[in-house]
Amino acid sequence: MKIRQLVDIKHLWPILLSLLFGVAICWFWSSVMPCMLSYHEQYQLFTFDWQYFLERIALPGGLADYLSEFIVQFFYTPLFGAMILAVLFVALQCVFWLICRSFGTVKYWYSLSFVPSFLLWFMMSDENVLPTLPIAVLANLALSLVYFRWQKWSLAIAIVPLSYWLFGPAVIVFVVLAIAKEFSKKRSFSAICLAASLIIVALLSAILSSYLPYEFHRFFVGINYYRYPEYDATVQIIVTLICAIAPIVFAKLPATNRILVVTISAIIFVSGGIVIRGAFNLPKHELIEYEYLVRAEQWQKIISKAEQQPAITPMSVSCVNLALSQRGILCERIFDFFQNGSEGLIPPFTRDMTSPVSTAEIFLRLGMVNDAHRYFFEAQEAIPNYRRSARLTKRLVQCEIVNGNYSVARKWLHQLERTLFYKKWAQSTLVMLDDEEAVKSNSFYANLREIRHKRNDYLFSETEIDQMLGLLFTGNRKNRMAYEYLMCYVLLQRDTEKFLRYYSLGQSLGYQRIPRAFQEVLIGSWLLKNSDPKSIPYQVDGAILSNTLNFIRIYSMNHDDLQLDRTPYKSNAWHYLLKGNVVERRKTQQRNVY
Repeated sequence: MKIRQLVDIKHLWPILLSLLFGVAICWFWSSVMPCMLSYHEQYQLFTFDWQYFLERIALPGGLADYLSEFIVQFFYTPLFGAMILAVLFVALQCVFWLICRSFGTVKYWYSLSFVPSFLLWFMMSDENVLPTLPIAVLANLALSLVYFRWQKWSLAIAIVPLSYWLFGPAVIVFVVLAIAKEFSKKRSFSAICLAASLIIVALLSAILSSYLPYEFHRFFVGINYYRYPEYDATVQIIVTLICAIAPIVFAKLPATNRILVVTISAIIFVSGGIVIRGAFNLPKHELIEYEYLVRAEQWQKIISKAEQQPAITPMSVSCVNLALSQRGILCERIFDFFQNGSEGLIPPFTRDMTSPVSTAEIFLRLGMVNDAHRYFFEAQEAIPNYRRSARLTKRLVQCEIVNGNYSVARKWLHQLERTLFYKKWAQSTLVMLDDEEAVKSNSFYANLREIRHKRNDYLFSETEIDQMLGLLFTGNRKNRMAYEYLMCYVLLQRDTEKFLRYYSLGQSLGYQRIPRAFQEVLIGSWLLKNSDPKSIPYQVDGAILSNTLNFIRIYSMNHDDLQLDRTPYKSNAWHYLLKGNVVERRKTQQRNVY
């Protein structure tokens, strides 16, 4: 009986519910969506110095922005980032509940305190919503608790402008809650003072907008709540107002029976989970995940992901082909996966901060160091809120070292020295730059210096990719990746004549057997001019020969035979060469792309 009194489930269930919520958040960000954490981390360069702090604090919402970037740097390790976000959202839920209780909300409605956290979690499904917003909302909720404790109008007049400058327009949360509290206490003078202070802040913001390079409306929706300067802030405004008004509404809810409370709680958590999962399951998240897997060099995961659900966009297809290349099976399995032409091998340049990154990773591994450098630089310059990128800066340093530009590399390394997670690498690299032999003996730099194009610094041309790949390979006959990308490029262009012309270049690479895709093309090309399969002058596997012969036979009888779109014929190279256009259009129409 005494033990039961000590451990009363009535008192423990709110704590357990909050803990379970935190565990769910941690699991989600670390296991389901670590790519989103990586995405945020790679588009900032947080440094520990006063100048950086002053740059942030000099703008409205600067402290929230600074704290956001401080947190985001820990996203470098997804588990750390997930734990921090779990603490942030659970703290938000707990503080919100204290606000609700201060307005008189019945304790049975504890589950309603999770609504703001769910809403802000949902908002972060947009990869450009920064953690600045949840931090600003939490800060203003906490300031509301402080004000409820002292309840002095002079304190309110000081808090409003201070909160606006430190945390941005989320100060509306504090103002609404404080005014509601004053009216509940029948202190209309304090409420008027709060409203007046908010009006004064708005007027000062209007004046300030003429001196700072930001459009007027951004002072009222947040300068750094969102990565892009132009965006629809409707959802943000609604969520912020819900956080301010909900405690007042919840206080009106009457005490009710436990069955109804449990039912409503179940609805909140189940529907919240379903909405969150759906919000994070869009085509754009697939692209972010592919790019993250390339960054982590998790090649087998990329292949497995594409096997479960075909990659469609040029960027995602290029990541799959890169993974096949790094696993040494590109020419073996390229047509096991959806191909959308040569763009799926090396995507065309897009002036944004995302797509050039994965393309630059392809260039770097090929040995096209200068083109990789250009793409990494362009991606960094395209970051819409004018931040730098620690990840891209590191890649730029590596490109400069390969080219021997040590002075530029040193400048950027000194920036990385002031970071937390890149500091150790920057310091060890600075030491290495003082010893040329150490650079030459480093396997990463030595390999790139060996395979890169050395004769001239040509400009990348999307219309002459085969020529550039050819120059890259003839410059170093050991560059197997350049040869395979050259051969796959002409195949994806459906240019079998160039394929046959370039094929013999690979003799120096010492293949133990002809890759499957090559065998299929060689067999079909030979049979176009010769009728006897036994006369094929290549060492081909019997199963591949039989599969290709059957494909050609069925295709010659009926181009639209459904057998051709089934295993094993759909992965034959000739399926792409002869039927690819129809299949590509059909699959692309079935799916919206980001």
